[in-house]
Amino acid sequence: MGRLGTGRPAASPRPDAARSPAAHRRALAALVLADVAFAYQQTAVVPVIPVIEREVGVSQAWGAWLLSGYLLVATVATPVLGRLADRRGRRAMLLLGLGFFLAGSVAAAAAPTPVLLIAARAVQGVGGAVFPLSLSIVREEFPRDRVGSATGVLTGAFGIGTALGFATAGALTEAVSWHLVFAVGAAVVALALPMVVRWVPSRPGPSGGALDVPGALLLSAVLALVLVGLTLLPQSKGPGWAVPGALIAAGLAAGAVWFRRENRVAEPLIDLRTLRSPAQVWTNGVTVAIGYALFGTFYLVPQFVGNGAEGFGAGTGAVGLYLLPLALGQILGGPAARTLQKGGTPRRPLAAGMAALAAGTAACGLVGGASRPAFLAAAFVIGCGAGLTISASGTLVNVTADREHAGVSTSVNSTVRRVGGGLGSQASAAVLILVGSGRAGWLTAFGLAAAFALVSVPFAARVPLSSAGSGAGDGPSPDLST
Repeated sequence: MGRLGTGRPAASPRPDAARSPAAHRRALAALVLADVAFAYQQTAVVPVIPVIEREVGVSQAWGAWLLSGYLLVATVATPVLGRLADRRGRRAMLLLGLGFFLAGSVAAAAAPTPVLLIAARAVQGVGGAVFPLSLSIVREEFPRDRVGSATGVLTGAFGIGTALGFATAGALTEAVSWHLVFAVGAAVVALALPMVVRWVPSRPGPSGGALDVPGALLLSAVLALVLVGLTLLPQSKGPGWAVPGALIAAGLAAGAVWFRRENRVAEPLIDLRTLRSPAQVWTNGVTVAIGYALFGTFYLVPQFVGNGAEGFGAGTGAVGLYLLPLALGQILGGPAARTLQKGGTPRRPLAAGMAALAAGTAACGLVGGASRPAFLAAAFVIGCGAGLTISASGTLVNVTADREHAGVSTSVNSTVRRVGGGLGSQASAAVLILVGSGRAGWLTAFGLAAAFALVSVPFAARVPLSSAGSGAGDGPSPDLST
């Protein structure tokens, strides 16, 4: 048993035989709706940020905080809720995350000022743990031979929510107001909550001990300093780069202190010995590239398609439609990971997905505004790659972690993807500022995202499958073909 298990005996074995297939289907339906609601509200704001900036009178720099403020809080909250889930129970923390997400959605829908709107988005960020907690619940409640397929379904559901957000946000804003985008999201979250209460089993967490509050605060400082620095960097020029540079340097220094502390305390927030297993390290390393390519694309595509000189000059209502093929590809890619994995391991869809991300982002840059159908096809390929990689990486970190730390493992994987996403979006913005928004700028920005994904393909194909060294100690090695 790892260090986190010192306060309570390990929980009972997996309840594979204790629940009927119908009960598993109902639980999965509740988790699907929760993930759809979460994904919708997370992405629907992207196409309408320019409208919000104009209507509430906020500058572009502060308007970016509608994304970065959410990302900051989500990045910090996800591992904290994951750790609490391992102590208090995963359904309890899922409900807590959904509750904060609902409160933030209602507040955003009613926000009269930019400050309150940004604060409401930050509250929504606490719900950033919804998706990884759903994966943890599947791993805990479902038979081993259904974990892979259920993970694919949840990834597809995430794609559905993303698609709905991209497809409807512009239309809702043009028909009524951007306030309606948040109100619709709040309604779906409110519908998901009672389904989770009724159909998802409540079980005590498998590990005990106290929450490492100093470690959580230090981790918050690490991530906040780095992400704030990355947010400010593209907006700075000349000597002004000293401020974001100092923030990033301070964040890295605080990170070194945090790693040292987590290795020494008796009950750390994250048991780094668990995450040192080769499978966890390699998978999370590849996940950084997933986040970079995907969120880099999320930033670049709306900017590009709205550009009248190099892009398509799309209006607010149409911007999301250019992102729709990406979301549709993700819907198909999640379940396809299960099919591609048959007869092999999760490495196969992970490597294939990274290759698709590289090909799709490169094609977006090369095609540019010359062909709308070709650009949409490239976005679809990116979505397929995202679905494959997110599903496969989620399966890998789930089945190669011991049950006691599954919540931490999946939460860290999601956190790593967000950190990669912060790097991708901010680096893409920096390229457009430094190189310009002409042809060279778009080629460079899309090309960097493609290169980041391409370099990761061989690593994805060779992720070690042994869970040795993870401190599992809970039986035979997992069946990685499921």
